[in-house]
Amino acid sequence: MNVGTLLPLAILLLLVSTWFVLYYAKRKTPIFIILLSIISFGLGSAAVALLPIDLSYAASLSDAAADNDNGGENDNNDAQQNNNQDGDQNNNNNNLDNNPTYIPWKITYWTTFLLAWLILPITRETLLSGHFTLLQRIRNGFTKSIKAILLMSVCGFIAVIAMAIHLKSVHLVTIVLPVLMALGNTYGLVLVSLLLGNGLVNVPKRFWREACPANELRRIRMIACGVEEELFDSIMALEDVEDKIEEVCATAVNLRESGDENVTMMENEEGGVSLGTATSRRRRG
Repeated sequence: MNVGTLLPLAILLLLVSTWFVLYYAKRKTPIFIILLSIISFGLGSAAVALLPIDLSYAASLSDAAADNDNGGENDNNDAQQNNNQDGDQNNNNNNLDNNPTYIPWKITYWTTFLLAWLILPITRETLLSGHFTLLQRIRNGFTKSIKAILLMSVCGFIAVIAMAIHLKSVHLVTIVLPVLMALGNTYGLVLVSLLLGNGLVNVPKRFWREACPANELRRIRMIACGVEEELFDSIMALEDVEDKIEEVCATAVNLRESGDENVTMMENEEGGVSLGTATSRRRRG
């Protein structure tokens, strides 16, 4: 087995992820979000697919090593005990170099790590931002996400210092990378536990409710009353905002028709109309 044998599996996972995202995505979803979702689902599926392959490869190596040890067990016991540590280290290095899943594991793990901790949170906060321009939305999303990132960075820095003091050494492979992996695995395990706990409770509960159509219809009618009230309140709030906008627009039109030089109508970047004054122009200038 080599890396080339995993290429058909990667293509299959990419095709399945693309079909899954395109099937459930809305029509007006931006292409950037679709591509990011395809990459995220593809990498997650790749991690799941690589695990049994890696375990089977490790099991085959263990069986081969056991056979070799049994064959030469009676000949060189003393020499084998003296060189046990060096041989194990060399075997581990050779196994990593010959393991076809080692490089795909590294690419999948660290790419997923960057997506989960940096790219996806910033993208989510950017899409939920209420600003009008793209630069302002990105800046707002980064500002909101940086708080959680700084908190986890402080925790990781403290963990790195604690491990460096305990081991009396600072090394990238033995200190920094294990801390990052521990933080990523802890976050993933907590998230999986929450999702599994929610699913184990809500899914059977939903099936139990849907087993009795009369009770389910009664529950939906009760929910509909509250939804109708919220809809009515939202419509009233929207009408109030529209009235205020109409008043501002009417005032701007009257001031422009009266020939006031201090008040001008300007088009913003989104194509709308905004009210500008000489003072605001001087501040922007």
